[in-house]
Amino acid sequence: GGEPLMVTGQTASVGIYKELERQGNLPSSMTFETNGTQKLREPFIEWASSIPEEVFFSCSPKLFTVSGEKPEKAIKPEIVAEYTKASNKGQLKLVEGSADREWDEMESAVEKFRSAGVDWPVWIMPTGAREEEQTAGAGKVAEKAFKRGYNVAARVHVYLFGNAIGT
Repeated sequence: GGEPLMVTGQTASVGIYKELERQGNLPSSMTFETNGTQKLREPFIEWASSIPEEVFFSCSPKLFTVSGEKPEKAIKPEIVAEYTKASNKGQLKLVEGSADREWDEMESAVEKFRSAGVDWPVWIMPTGAREEEQTAGAGKVAEKAFKRGYNVAARVHVYLFGNAIGT
């Protein structure tokens, strides 16, 4: 849990990489699961854009209709657009239910990211912290996503662990 792109996380990521490099144990890629609200600092951008390994940003902005997060705090397309200075590899991953108001907000948010130059693929995950909630709405969410040309991802941790790991 937590936000890996806070300033301390950016510094730690570079440090972890250097230690893995010292050990001769570098991964072929690194994924940063982020809400897309943290500005990247120049040392992180310089590091991520210069290493041969893939740096991938999985940005999961929180929508007000789903999470209650205020859009002015949660939807930061100008910040996510800056991530492309570090790597052009990434995705937008949004959690959705089947309500039309959620989809309207999501479409508006995606348009803001597109207008800022973020052309990453969009993945939709159905809402629900428990398997029953997932099962009840996943089909409707998948249908809406596919009709709009988006990808669909299951919340596998819910199916495997239920709410046992703090989901």
